[in-house]
Amino acid sequence: MSAVRVGLAVVVPILALAALFGIITIVHANEPIAVANAAQMKAQQTATERDLERAYEQAVDQVRKVRALNLAITSAQADQIAAKAFTDLRTLRHNAFASLGQIQAMATAEADAYSTATETRFDSAPVVGASPSPSPVLLAPRFYTIVSRMSELATLLADQATTQLTAPPPSAAPTASPTAAPTITPTARPSGSPSPSPSR
Repeated sequence: MSAVRVGLAVVVPILALAALFGIITIVHANEPIAVANAAQMKAQQTATERDLERAYEQAVDQVRKVRALNLAITSAQADQIAAKAFTDLRTLRHNAFASLGQIQAMATAEADAYSTATETRFDSAPVVGASPSPSPVLLAPRFYTIVSRMSELATLLADQATTQLTAPPPSAAPTASPTAAPTITPTARPSGSPSPSPSR
C-alpha cells in the first residue's frame, strides 16, 4: 500500500502539470496573432531605411578615404576603380530599397519609384553625422534580413575596392631579346565578374 501511495503521489502532480501545460497551449493557440498597426509599420520602414542608408554611406566613405591616399597606381586607374565601386554601391542601395518596398506589398514599378525617391531624399540629407533616431527600433525578421544583407555586401564591395586601390603597380613586362624569334600567344577574352545584390 505504501508503494502505491508513493506512486500516486508522484503521478498525480505530473498529470496535473501535463493538464496545465495542455490548457496553456490551447489558450495560446486561440490567442489572436498580433499584427503591426500603421504607426508600427512606419517605424519599421523608417528604421530600415536609415540602416540601409548608413551601410551605403559608410562603404562610400571608406572608398573615398582610400582614394584620397597617395596610391601606388596611377590616378586614372584609381579613379576608374573608385567610380566602379560607387556605381556598384548605388545599384546595391537601389535594389535594397526596392526590396524593402516589395516586402511591404508594393508592385515592382511602385517599389522602383519608391527606391528612387528614397535615394534622392537621403542624398539631400545623409544619415551619417546626422542626429540619431529618437529611439531604437527592433526590426522584424524580414526587415532585418534586408539590412543584414545590405551591410554584408556593401562592406564586401568597399573592401574589394580598397584592395584594388592599394595594390602595388604591376611590374614591367620583360623586354624580349632582339635576336629572339617573335611568338604569338592567343589571349583569352576576359570575363566580367557579377556584382553582388541583396537578397529579396
